[in-house]
Amino acid sequence: MHSNSLSYTDLNAMAQMKAGSKADSPENMERVARQFESLFLNVMVKSMRDANQAFAEGNPLNTPQTRFYQDMYDSQLSVHLAEKQGLGLADVMLRQLSPQKAEAATAPAVAATGERPDHSALLARRRLGISLGHGEVTLGRGAAATQPAATADRAAVAEPSRQWQPLRATQLADRSQAAVAATNSKTRFDSPAEFAAAMLPMAEKAAARLGVDPHYLVAQAALETGWGKSIIRGRDGSSSHNLFGIKTHGQWQGGSANVLTSEYRDGVRQQERATFRSYESYEQSFDDYVDFLQSNGRYQQALARTGNADAFFRELQQAGYATDPRYASKVSQIARKLISDNMTASVSQTTTEGRA
Repeated sequence: MHSNSLSYTDLNAMAQMKAGSKADSPENMERVARQFESLFLNVMVKSMRDANQAFAEGNPLNTPQTRFYQDMYDSQLSVHLAEKQGLGLADVMLRQLSPQKAEAATAPAVAATGERPDHSALLARRRLGISLGHGEVTLGRGAAATQPAATADRAAVAEPSRQWQPLRATQLADRSQAAVAATNSKTRFDSPAEFAAAMLPMAEKAAARLGVDPHYLVAQAALETGWGKSIIRGRDGSSSHNLFGIKTHGQWQGGSANVLTSEYRDGVRQQERATFRSYESYEQSFDDYVDFLQSNGRYQQALARTGNADAFFRELQQAGYATDPRYASKVSQIARKLISDNMTASVSQTTTEGRA
């Protein structure tokens, strides 16, 4: 940490930057941008901590004193991250607050071509790549990195519609199907990020049928399975691929698995044996989840609230989908963390070209 690093407890830092002849200097502008990015990072870290509270029940270290010092650590960590590499948000702000520098940076390209470069097609491709988890397009690449695909890139800028031909869509669909097939063969996930990335394509298909945010379906699957680490297994140890804790209810004609599960009775958590549905794949689990809700009359009120994902899960809980009294709030906390992570990844990729 360099000598002029800020402390989050230094309340006079902003006031000092407003005074003196250097108040409007580029150095002060950069420090203000870094401080703004630190506030953004602090909110992001706080949302991550709040999401993890859903898994902190019964932890003897989860005390008010621990959370107090943890908040202090997170606040200072956010300042340090912003002062170092950060997310690139400060760089974006500096470019917007310093139009002269932005004009100077684009002048050579304008002089060479006679017009400003249009990156709209590449931006559209990158957004599609991010939403599908590919991240295949990066603006601002060096000449050496882009040389093998220079002709294709020029054609993309000259004719953006070529990127949306049926062949392109078919290739993306094939890639998505291959990813789903690879996911179905997995029996364990090494991290929450791996679990979320694997489930999101299938969640998007199910969410399209329900009209709900797909991140909330991934969050529900994460809560039910402990991010894929506690998926119900049959007697032979094989995975049930059951992501949503749906029981057989005496009507299921497929495979099943009988295991111990936690239920809340009169607000008290206890262990019970129950029989759960078993599927051939995770994709089948998503499909059956949608069918189960749509064919069950007691969830009709919840299905009428899919436009608001938080309200949708509150209605599911009230209709008896789960006995945990905090089920809906836990799903919402995890979903907000997933959405925050997705936005952070998008911002990081968008500002990659501004980093040395």
